[in-house]
Amino acid sequence: MTLAEKVKTARKTLNWTQSDLAVRCGVTLRTIQRIEKGEVAPSAYTLGKLVDLLALEQEEVALNRQESVPTPPKKSKFITFGSRFFSKKNHTKLLFMFAAITLISLATFWLVTPNPIKAREGVTEKVILQTINCETETSCDFQLTVLTKEGAIQLQKTYGGTSYDKASAVLSTSDDGYFLLGSTSSFGAGNYDILLIRTNEKGEVVWQKTYGGFFNEYGEKISLSDGKLTIEGLQQKCTTANVSNDCYMEKWKFSVDANGNLP
Repeated sequence: MTLAEKVKTARKTLNWTQSDLAVRCGVTLRTIQRIEKGEVAPSAYTLGKLVDLLALEQEEVALNRQESVPTPPKKSKFITFGSRFFSKKNHTKLLFMFAAITLISLATFWLVTPNPIKAREGVTEKVILQTINCETETSCDFQLTVLTKEGAIQLQKTYGGTSYDKASAVLSTSDDGYFLLGSTSSFGAGNYDILLIRTNEKGEVVWQKTYGGFFNEYGEKISLSDGKLTIEGLQQKCTTANVSNDCYMEKWKFSVDANGNLP
C-alpha cells in the first residue's frame, strides 16, 4: 500500500474529512487532496504531522522519502548524442576528424593564398627597356622589347605620356610579367618623378605609380625580394622653395610592396 493510500485509509478510520485533516495539518484542502491522490509527496513538516495525527508507522516516513526522490529528467537527444560523441570510444575518431579538418584548412590556405611574387630566374629570352622617340624636343617614351634567344621579337610595347619619359631598368617576374622603372615628366607631382609600371606577360599595363615631390626624382635601379620592391635613384634637394643654384642631387632608396604601395 502506498503512502497516499495509507493516509486516506487512516483518515477515514478516524471519520475525518479531508478538510478536517487539512486544518489539523495546517495545509490547504487542495494539498491533502493531492497527497491522497499520490500527485505530490508531503513536505517533511507535513509528513511529520500526518504521522502524529494518523498514527502512521515510522517506516512510512522512509517510504515517503524513497517515493519523493525526484526522477531525474530524461536527457535531451542533444545531450545524449553529445555524451556518446565525446565518449572514450570515440576519442580516436575525434582526433582523426580534427586532423582531417586541420589538413583541409591548411590546404585551402595554401591554395587560396597567392605565392609572393619573385624575380624570374633562368630567363632565356632577352628583355630590353630603352628610351625612344627622343628625336623630338617635346617627348620621349619607354619601349619594352622581348627577344627570343634566336633574336626574334616576341613582344614590343611603348609606354609614356605627352612629355618626357625616360627608361632606366626592367625586372622580369615569376608570373611572366615585368616591372619597368624610369623617370617621367608626363605624370606625377614635380618636374621629374620616378615612374614604375607593372605589366602582365603580354606587356599590358596593370598599374603605374609615380614617386616624388615638387623637385626632380630619377629612378635608376630596381630589385625584388620577399615580395617587396626596392627602388634606387636620385632625389633633388633645394635650399629654397623653388629650383635654384642652391639645389643638389642626393641618393634616394625606398621600398614598396608588390602593388607599388609605399609602407
